[in-house]
Amino acid sequence: MIDKIFEFGLKDIFSSSPAEYVTIKDALEGKLKIRLNNNFYHEIKKDEVERLSSKIPLYLWSLVKIPFIFIKSPDIGEYFISGEQWNRKAISILLGREISNVILNVDVEKLLREYTSLIFIILSSTRSYTEETELSEM
Repeated sequence: MIDKIFEFGLKDIFSSSPAEYVTIKDALEGKLKIRLNNNFYHEIKKDEVERLSSKIPLYLWSLVKIPFIFIKSPDIGEYFISGEQWNRKAISILLGREISNVILNVDVEKLLREYTSLIFIILSSTRSYTEETELSEM
């Protein structure tokens, strides 16, 4: 019984994740609504996109996809950055230092203060993120 309740809860959480993404360029041109997996929509705040674009170089505007997805690691205080290398590059620029696939809780808090509508945090599944990444690259 508890397993079923937990399963339904996880399905609800994962269905609230983005089904689509937009580039910074598209968002600046007015595409500010994205569809979620549960067929609801999430509104990206225009002022946050403008703030983001003022910090990210122009050549990355067509490569960086928002919203950013952070996956909570099983390790305390760590998050994986989901997405392509361009998103990691953008996060590095925003944090002011080179990062790998993992960022810390303080980094996520800093980014959330400025870009609340541009960030989704997802719980990791039972498998580790690196296992999932390796499997998807095969």
